[in-house]
Amino acid sequence: MKTKLSLLLFFLAFNLSNVFSHAIWIETASTGKKGQSQEVKIFFGEYEANEPDSTAKWFSNLKDFKLVLIAPNGTTKVLTASPDLHFYKASFTPDQNGTYKLSVVHEVADIYEKGKLMYYAFADVAIGTKKLNNGFPANAALTIRPDQSVLKVGESSTNQLIYDKKPFAKQKLTLVNPERKVIPTETDADGKFIFKPEAKGNYFIEAFTEDKTAGKLNGKDYEKVWHLVTYTTQIN
Repeated sequence: MKTKLSLLLFFLAFNLSNVFSHAIWIETASTGKKGQSQEVKIFFGEYEANEPDSTAKWFSNLKDFKLVLIAPNGTTKVLTASPDLHFYKASFTPDQNGTYKLSVVHEVADIYEKGKLMYYAFADVAIGTKKLNNGFPANAALTIRPDQSVLKVGESSTNQLIYDKKPFAKQKLTLVNPERKVIPTETDADGKFIFKPEAKGNYFIEAFTEDKTAGKLNGKDYEKVWHLVTYTTQIN
């Protein structure tokens, strides 16, 4: 009996750990052209290990995410995403110069270890100019905000981590380079950190926090909320 209980606790702990090591992220080219279709992919899994989950295994209500496009003029649109083997795919055709922001803000329907899970994912697409669109969904509690687009090796930006509408100071982040190596990163007293890519390819930034807010979700009580945000960009 003790052996069965130990195995049960092990699998519960493994499944919970598996959930927390996973994230939602968006991949797309960081630049585009007016009038040309832009492809977007949404993944869920372990980015650093290059292990996206098959869409058939996405847990709870993850498949019900909404991919929102914010145009340079501030207008928003929900893009239709269809499943592939390891990602959902969508597309849009830009008709303005400026930066388009792609975002996912998703509340997981199930409670895990008395905690509610909130996932946030962001990516920017520059059309004709590097000027940023700083609009973010109002329901995104945790965001990563660059002060300018970084499109080439050697360029840099000052990014700010915002949590609950305030700069998130002295917070450790996960920054993964194109070789899938983690670069230790931490925000300063103003919630800022420098991003300066040294090689071409995709970069992944992730931040996580927990708050002790209690509440009820779908008839179930939770005692805390876990927030996890990702920002991805492609360096040419």
